Amino acid sequence: MTSLDTALTAYIWADGSAVPGRHPESVPDRALRARVEGLIERMDAVTPGADATDLAAWADRTVRAFVAERDHVGEAGIRALSALLSWTWR
Repeated sequence: MTSLDTALTAYIWADGSAVPGRHPESVPDRALRARVEGLIERMDAVTPGADATDLAAWADRTVRAFVAERDHVGEAGIRALSALLSWTWR
């Protein structure tokens, strides 16, 4: 797991919370937190379309396509971003 994955997981899950959220205090390194918040900000611009009949699957596809084009995010980071994106639209 990369430091970005660790930061995404900490930011979104904050000490193993049951619900994904936004916890900037969980990433004390300012530069890393800025990268995390930049990814999340770009994810906030995404809205589900007609292909989002299964919200979790849509979020996973969307995040994977998004990070493949822009960032080096591993599986842990993808899972965290997908959870946040699907939770946002529930």
